[in-house]
Amino acid sequence: MMNEPVISERFDVDDIRKIREYNSLRHIQMTPDEIIADTKKGAERIKKMLLARKCMKA
Repeated sequence: MMNEPVISERFDVDDIRKIREYNSLRHIQMTPDEIIADTKKGAERIKKMLLARKCMKA
């Protein structure tokens, strides 16, 4: 199993790649409904991080 990726302050293309690779390994054993729920949960977490870092507006 892979470790959770470390996201840089820049949140650039490399960070997105790391997240996608990590999730693809985790989603192998999940149902489509589980994948959708997990993706929404992860997106909310990333959104909060970006708002806190002032990389995006609310």
